[in-house]
Amino acid sequence: MSRLVFTGGGTLGHVMPNLYLIEELKDEHEIFYIGSNGIEKDRVKSKKITYYEISATKLFRGKFTRNLSIPFKLIKAIKEAKKVLKEISPDLVVSKGGYVSLPVCIAARKLRIPIISHESDYSFGLANKIILKISNVMCVNYEHLVGTHKNIVYTGPIISNEFKLANIKSDIKLKLNPNKPTILFIGGSSGSKKINETVINALPKLLEKYNVIHIVGKGNLTKTQGEYYNQLELCNNMPYVYSISDLVVGRAGAGVIFESAYMQKTMLLIPLQNKNSRGDQVQNANYFKNKGGAKVLLEAELNPITLTKYIETSLRNSDNMKINLKKLDLSKGKDKMLKIIKENLNK
Repeated sequence: MSRLVFTGGGTLGHVMPNLYLIEELKDEHEIFYIGSNGIEKDRVKSKKITYYEISATKLFRGKFTRNLSIPFKLIKAIKEAKKVLKEISPDLVVSKGGYVSLPVCIAARKLRIPIISHESDYSFGLANKIILKISNVMCVNYEHLVGTHKNIVYTGPIISNEFKLANIKSDIKLKLNPNKPTILFIGGSSGSKKINETVINALPKLLEKYNVIHIVGKGNLTKTQGEYYNQLELCNNMPYVYSISDLVVGRAGAGVIFESAYMQKTMLLIPLQNKNSRGDQVQNANYFKNKGGAKVLLEAELNPITLTKYIETSLRNSDNMKINLKKLDLSKGKDKMLKIIKENLNK
């Protein structure tokens, strides 16, 4: 039985695709996960997967002094990852990118362990720029990246089979008026302070016309109430909340975008564009805007009035956006990635 090590963390966008792949591979392979003491730890361990924790460090954009220790912390993390990989002796490392993956991939390269990696965004993040050079194959979500490096293969997004079910069920109890459209607000796994505050300030106006499902992110619950207002910290059944929503409003991280697009849900995207971002969310959002599959509201223009206005415009154009999303055909990414993993194991 082959041994596979998965790595990736920091945000659910770096964790959930790995878990979707693991679900397909766990019966035929021994699975291990190397991550940090971040959001990935509880998610992975809840799936009864053997988990190894290493130290990891991220780049703090615009904070020079905080980044001075990165080389020393990275060297430490590489040593820790190398020790774990020697213990496991895997046949393959599968990386979802991000700063958690970098030391694991560097250690795997030193030990001559093959690496299959995946980039979700329109352009490569800093970690994946390095991982690209040491990967056997780098899978991507956007076709324009193919040809920019010999190792790049287009697969598309890694989406769980749960998103394919015709009648998605859930025991999540929500207050919904069947005669009103349902708006899903989501700012990512850690939430978005700006989006959360704007939604709450706009709530009296929104609830006149819509049901609201508001995923605020870990640690961001408030006491805000409303007749058809549903506030969740996180959600363990995203296929369900997507399925009952008429419009998805949120950041432009790859996870939210591609899951919404896969389910052909109308999107209003508010990309992160401050000094904490490298600009990838703006690129992701503009791609789907140019494809006619989403509306984009810049954060600098976000307030209760513009939010309400853009929601109304998005719903009016919903039918056309759904048609354009269907044309993208995002249904085969996971199967393509699984095939690449198995082909490299056979080598």
